[in-house]
Amino acid sequence: MRYLPVSYDTKGKNVLVLGGGLLALSKIEQLIKTEFKIYVIADSFVDRIVQLEQEYPDRFFTKEEQLTKNFIFFSYDYLIIATNDFDLNSAFEERAKKSNILYQRCDIFSNSNLLLNNVVSKNSITLGFQDFKLNPTLTNIIKADLEKFLDNYNEEKINILNNIRSELVRKNVPDIDDIIKKLYYEEKITMEMFLKDLKEEKFEKDHSNIIDKDIEEIVNEYKDEDRDDKRAEATEEKL
Repeated sequence: MRYLPVSYDTKGKNVLVLGGGLLALSKIEQLIKTEFKIYVIADSFVDRIVQLEQEYPDRFFTKEEQLTKNFIFFSYDYLIIATNDFDLNSAFEERAKKSNILYQRCDIFSNSNLLLNNVVSKNSITLGFQDFKLNPTLTNIIKADLEKFLDNYNEEKINILNNIRSELVRKNVPDIDDIIKKLYYEEKITMEMFLKDLKEEKFEKDHSNIIDKDIEEIVNEYKDEDRDDKRAEATEEKL
């Protein structure tokens, strides 16, 4: 495996996209989900790119300019090469290599030194898959399948188990992973059911250093956080 999927910190980073057509748009729609500041340069733009600039005026910028092989780019953290001109893309790729800039060329499978993975996300779970060897139709099919797959995971259960695990680690409880796995596969999906499980006699006997009160505090804290999140979402919708 040549390209290793990794998580790239986009906070405070700048990305330059060369090209304003559908090829560029396919990457921009992935980039817009990040914290990149996105700069797009091309001689013209498809309507959706213009619309995105209006939707994200603080971090999405376009500049209409005729790109030539003499175009020089610098001071960017990441470069997307996606014009509709093969020779132009080749020239930009050579310049990117000499400049040691992280780049991806999108029109062909090249020697790009960083690939932008396609991403499927639901709440706290994010999956990335490499699609550079797939045609767009297959990419869309796989992405739809992964989105259905993520629907199998209960977000409330995951959040509760994360909170419980943190408390178990704090108390230095043995066999933490076995405890979490046991709770997960019992298919309890509500906070009340998890709390009931933790109060069972067998669990207390095996892990007597876990206090019910502490677990209740974990669950109540989660309830408060969840309530605050919902209030914030409701406020945003009103605005």
